[in-house]
Amino acid sequence: MWNPLSWVMEAAALMAIVLANGDHRPPDWQDFVGIMVLLVINSTISFIEENNAGNAAAALMANLAPKTKILRDGRWGEQEAQILVRGDVISIKLGDIVPADARLLEGDPLKIDQSALTGESLPVTKNPGEEVFSCHYLYNCCQSNGAKEHPLQH
Repeated sequence: MWNPLSWVMEAAALMAIVLANGDHRPPDWQDFVGIMVLLVINSTISFIEENNAGNAAAALMANLAPKTKILRDGRWGEQEAQILVRGDVISIKLGDIVPADARLLEGDPLKIDQSALTGESLPVTKNPGEEVFSCHYLYNCCQSNGAKEHPLQH
């Protein structure tokens, strides 16, 4: 194990063997074995907990995989954003995260939060024909109709 408490316990186990040998006494096997059993139990519990945490994180990430509305073969359908290819037409609406770098084709101007990329504290207005970048949050539409979808081309 790689933490300071385990190192201290390992040092104590070694001291139980090495230092207890003074005055012609035999090594302190009981303390040594007890400490080693505690280390094995601790290691087993840590392994199980880390494995469970890793599995939970993987399951959460699988559920949070971004999906997007794609126009393919003349039909709109919802697919994972991971399968987007150049030339796909995608649709976004208020609250969506832009799934890929794209160009706004039509619709009202959009306000997009680009703070992760540019550090700007306020949303940036994007008009048809301008690029929007992946992983940015569609903050608000400039018009009052925030439920309207906007097509983009990847």
